[in-house]
Amino acid sequence: MRIKIILLIVAINIFSCKKETLLVDTHQDYFPVKIGTWVIYDVDSTFYDDFMDSVFYFTFQVKEVIESEFIDNEGRSALRIERYYRDSSEAQWVIKDVWTANRTNKTAELVENNIRYIKLIFPIIKNSKWNGNNANILDENIYEYTDIHTPYTVQNNTFDSCLIVQHENELTLFTQKFSKEVYAKNIGKIYKNHINIEKLADGTIVSGFDYSYKIVSWGN
Repeated sequence: MRIKIILLIVAINIFSCKKETLLVDTHQDYFPVKIGTWVIYDVDSTFYDDFMDSVFYFTFQVKEVIESEFIDNEGRSALRIERYYRDSSEAQWVIKDVWTANRTNKTAELVENNIRYIKLIFPIIKNSKWNGNNANILDENIYEYTDIHTPYTVQNNTFDSCLIVQHENELTLFTQKFSKEVYAKNIGKIYKNHINIEKLADGTIVSGFDYSYKIVSWGN
């Protein structure tokens, strides 16, 4: 009996050790934080101006670079993201603005034009939902992981493991609101599409915008 008790205690200790060392992958690498990581996007945008009764088309490139790390006002580790613009692939890059980002154990947050958005939540679980505007004063906007760890192709580049984050998907007779982002492991955002338009009953678009970011190249 004594031997059985000893064996039982040993087995429990072994199981406890294994349990303590078991690590759960929360897949934070969909939002890289390595200094020097960069991505270049082709940007296509269409603006519908009802005041001028005109449609404007713009194409350009954006380069985002994780330039450095710093401590923010809340004492958290944060990233400085420098954003460069150019009219074509032959033009010189010109710095346009600076964004910041934080990645914690639970969230990936990005400050765009002084507005903080909760881009991702961890761990990553399909159909998880959260308020992307929870860290700002804008109206609630529910984000959702509609697909996870799946291949996705952008401009002939196929990425093996990606997240699809749906922000909006609303279609009525007179309006369309649609927004989604796609993230690839160790790269970050590879695609974005945002549509917000108003229409007439016959489908004619009278105002709003439609723009997309498509990854061209990347590195670190």
